[in-house]
Amino acid sequence: MKLIIHKPYIIFWVLIPLMMIYGFFQGDETLDINIHDTYYVIIKLQIWYFLSHIFAIFGILYWLLIFFNRKIIRRLTSIHVFTTIIGILLLTIISPLFAKEAFQIVDNREENILITESIVLFIIIIAQVLFLINLSIGLYKKNEVFQK
Repeated sequence: MKLIIHKPYIIFWVLIPLMMIYGFFQGDETLDINIHDTYYVIIKLQIWYFLSHIFAIFGILYWLLIFFNRKIIRRLTSIHVFTTIIGILLLTIISPLFAKEAFQIVDNREENILITESIVLFIIIIAQVLFLINLSIGLYKKNEVFQK
């Protein structure tokens, strides 16, 4: 827990190669997005590389805040780190889990998957907003120490 609070950048940097390796083993699986009459096809490898870059940016920003002795709210940091990592893990597990044959008994299976993934994605986005709030507080306040 102390690692997450005092050095959150290490967690993000450790996850970068893991996500790239996972994306590499996804092979040529695609994510198909249909908007009206247009299909967008994205290779899942590109999604994992994009997430790796986002995690690198998070790690660099946290490292810069700590390196320049900027004070950040510890609770917001731990909420951001936990929510981001657990949310991405849930999104990785939910899709293949509900795609199994056992769940095809339900008539509205695809709708349930979409709703569940949308809720998890919304929670992840809220965590990123908390990160931006924490970042702006860290840039604005220098000498005040925030506890809890």
